[in-house]
Amino acid sequence: MFERLIDEKLLPFLFTKPTHPMRFNELMRANKLYEDHMLLEGNIPGMKLRLGRTYLFMILVWNLVLIPIAMLFHTFLEKIDCHIAIILAVIFTLLFFGILSIFKQWATERMAQKMIRQAWSIHFPYYDYDVNHVKVAKLYTDAMERGVTGANLEMYIMNALSQEK
Repeated sequence: MFERLIDEKLLPFLFTKPTHPMRFNELMRANKLYEDHMLLEGNIPGMKLRLGRTYLFMILVWNLVLIPIAMLFHTFLEKIDCHIAIILAVIFTLLFFGILSIFKQWATERMAQKMIRQAWSIHFPYYDYDVNHVKVAKLYTDAMERGVTGANLEMYIMNALSQEK
């Protein structure tokens, strides 16, 4: 249920929706980048993070967590020295931006996997993503090493997949 909420509500809120489906070559490159745990932001066509909405979401979540904690420790916090309060403010600001960076990377990977799965269902309707995505990434690497490009790439990968069954 929580994953469904993330996939159906949060990710469309944080990312712009692509205007066209991913082409075969783009799918192969995105799948390879995802499998190699490379940087995905800006490398997958049609996927763009809305920074304003991301900051808004993180500020809301941060305040939902921090305000109850501050209210719980209010009597202690009002008695501490102002220098310690300044240091705590700096630490919480550092934590916020660190968590924001981690969240942006996680959301980008989650959206990339969602887009790759959608494109996979278009280009590989008879092959399960969970079973074959690593195999296809290896075939794509092999094809790039051999210099296979364009429409020949799709034929090369489809032939290799059909021969393995």
